[in-house]
Amino acid sequence: MARLHPKDADIYLDELDFSAVVNNVDIAVDNPLGDVTAYADTHQVFVEGKPGFTIDVNGLWSPSSPNYDGEIFTDLTSQTRQLGIYPETPTTTGSRGFEATTMVTRSPTLADFGEVIGINVTWRGETPLVESWVMYKNTAIGATATGTAYQVGALSATQQMVSVLRLLAAPGGAGSNDCVVTIESDTVGFPSAVTRITHATLNQASVALFEKLTYNGAQTDDYWRVVVTITGAGTRTFNLLICIGIAKIT
Repeated sequence: MARLHPKDADIYLDELDFSAVVNNVDIAVDNPLGDVTAYADTHQVFVEGKPGFTIDVNGLWSPSSPNYDGEIFTDLTSQTRQLGIYPETPTTTGSRGFEATTMVTRSPTLADFGEVIGINVTWRGETPLVESWVMYKNTAIGATATGTAYQVGALSATQQMVSVLRLLAAPGGAGSNDCVVTIESDTVGFPSAVTRITHATLNQASVALFEKLTYNGAQTDDYWRVVVTITGAGTRTFNLLICIGIAKIT
């Protein structure tokens, strides 16, 4: 089990940043063993079960907290939420964290009249907990850019690259622009980059959103990078966080 504290972690739920109002996060990974012992077996026999994890988030909330009304009492109870947790140097390019597709299993809220609301949420997952990399972060990108290449690793035939794009706010500025985020791979130095993942086009009509896409191996390229391409005559800027990580194909 790992425990993170707010000064050490950034926390994202789908496209929303909850870092400022979280007290701590506990992550526990479990790989249960199923008892398949037969009557004639000399000793107990076990088979490896399906890996899973639980993530507990504890925080204090008030009407001035980010996304207080729309998330705490509405969407928080929905299923298949994309949870991103980034410790150490929060959401700095090249830092490491976790991405997880989760289901809410516990969401109590406690408060006395006139006090802030305490909320304790438990998410459970039955898909791989992805050890992710922050590949690109920019609160107001307005021109085409290529991110730093990182040696994330090659993919075996049983692995996939997972890419999570978060648009953390509606585009700023004016006019019309398209923003396309792609994930490229290559060997060291990027002599002949190939696009492996292309996210849906963002534009001036986009709202805060997230998108999770995958690319299945095998793939011998072990260096990966993000390319953000912005076209159009407007002055729109985009608040982007893009993270990738390797997961087992399920």
